Amino acid sequence: MAFPGSPPQTSGEEANTTSSPAATTAMTNGKARRSLSTSGRTSRAAATPTSRSNPFAKLRRLSSRKSTTTAADARSTGPSSAPASSSSSHFFPPVTSQPAQTGPPAPVKIDRPFSTVAGLRDMPKSYERGHEVPITWFAAITTYFGYAVLILFGHIRDFFGRMFGMSRYLATSPPPGYAPLLKDWENFYTRRLYHRIRDCWERPVCSAPGGRITVVERDSPDGNKTMLMTKRTRECLNLGSYNYLGFADDWQTSCKSHVMPTLDNFNSCLCSARMDLGTSREHVRLEELVARYVGKEAALVYNMGFGTNSTTIPALVGRGSLIISDTMNHSSIVAGSRASGALVRTFVHNDAASLERVLRDAIARGMPRTHRPWRKILVMVEGIYSMEGEICNLKGIVEVVKRYGVYLYVDEAHSIGALGETGRGICEYAGVDPADVDILMGTFTKSFGGMGGYIAGDKALIQYLRRASAGSVYHNSLSTLVCSQVYRALRVIMGEDGTDTGRRKIAALRNNSNHMRRELIKMGCHVYGDYDSPIIPVMLYNPTKIAAFSREAFTRGLAVVVVGFPATPIVLSRTRICVSAGHTRKEIERALEVIEELVDLLRLRYANNVMG
Repeated sequence: MAFPGSPPQTSGEEANTTSSPAATTAMTNGKARRSLSTSGRTSRAAATPTSRSNPFAKLRRLSSRKSTTTAADARSTGPSSAPASSSSSHFFPPVTSQPAQTGPPAPVKIDRPFSTVAGLRDMPKSYERGHEVPITWFAAITTYFGYAVLILFGHIRDFFGRMFGMSRYLATSPPPGYAPLLKDWENFYTRRLYHRIRDCWERPVCSAPGGRITVVERDSPDGNKTMLMTKRTRECLNLGSYNYLGFADDWQTSCKSHVMPTLDNFNSCLCSARMDLGTSREHVRLEELVARYVGKEAALVYNMGFGTNSTTIPALVGRGSLIISDTMNHSSIVAGSRASGALVRTFVHNDAASLERVLRDAIARGMPRTHRPWRKILVMVEGIYSMEGEICNLKGIVEVVKRYGVYLYVDEAHSIGALGETGRGICEYAGVDPADVDILMGTFTKSFGGMGGYIAGDKALIQYLRRASAGSVYHNSLSTLVCSQVYRALRVIMGEDGTDTGRRKIAALRNNSNHMRRELIKMGCHVYGDYDSPIIPVMLYNPTKIAAFSREAFTRGLAVVVVGFPATPIVLSRTRICVSAGHTRKEIERALEVIEELVDLLRLRYANNVMG
């Protein structure tokens, strides 16, 4: 579905007003940019828009037929513009009921006015918008000291272990004839630091990942070297699952009757890749609905969220191309970027000004050694950053991308379904036309109660990816049962099931997330991220507090995720709280009571006291 509002290419006069050499080079790059769907391994001739061998040269010619009036209006919109909820209706079709209904679902009353980027400036927050929270000097010193003690005693244990012929946990050297699985530092860190607290990530869940879960308790007689199953279980309030819209809680009533009949016509797995015999009508109708939902012409679904990024990126760019990636991007983006063969540069997290500096430098200098223009430049960001809980500054990034004529790839794994008045993700939330984003990627594991992922874009691009992406050509196709589940969840969210359940879920997620974040800040915790984000990181800092927080929360019936180095910087360990629409307000209050106990026990009020 086409949307108005895509601006024309930057004129020469506009480019000259920015800066002379870099802007002129940017215009040259912008004219040669429109060959995104051509693999990086093709010839330079095939990478030009005028080449007859490039089946996607028309991708960006479509933008020349867009309305220039709407583009001028979009450029005149500044930070003080209207809220995104009003502007986004220009880009997305309204949520409607089934034809049999008399009208759209009744609006849901939301008990807070801050649901758009424009309103974030007025939210009561302890820190400026951004992932950097000022760590106190006491927390920094004790954190480094804690790691120093652990490393010191680890080396002492290794010394006596080698001296007396015994070593705890993993062997320090591989068997004869085998290469080491881990490097020296990785081996040491795994044996002496991670294994001490590995029980925090070794708790099997034996129920649906809803608002409450049942967890199996495990014992270890040898200091976490082996984890033994027990017959004991514990019911916990779940703050660790990405069950954003609560489909794991009400699946029996909202989805089951529409999903299970799929097994009458299909097996649970088609046992084939999409390019072979792995495409069914369930896949086709899901792709059509996804494209309509996110505001793109077409979509391609994959059987794995991680594989969506890691197999799509190498099909888009290759040698001679440049990837400019946010420093906090997910490891799947990192894996795909490395596999592509393209040069990778990074910009400061969520900083449009830093992105522009990197772009200007890259365009001005060109390729290393030859200084020829880049074949393609691809900017990669996320809608919500899963470790920071921070929402992408998409409006600012889109302005930079359009100014320099490069491609934009947005990973909406955590933002699709969770942001926007109708759950359409970061574009709706920020008031950005989906046509201004070349590629929208998302997953079905967070908001839709399924698995897998999707890529949405122009029809020509999607047709190219069907033949060029390893996830489409070689990987087994997404289960038809999962396709049916995601399709039903999307229909509920869009209101096409004839109810307002989807709108109520979106409103409940937003209300629960902001209430939890507000109360944690009031406690005096260092809290990362933005309001409206369902991911709420609370800083622990000290490595000893990682295990203490997880174990104490578990004994009190609270299931949380704790994260430390190397998933985070060494001094920025944290617990990552994930809020769901399936949580009741009573459950949220109970979770806050438990967290407040732990905050006092572990001295985590760093915003109120330098010592916590």
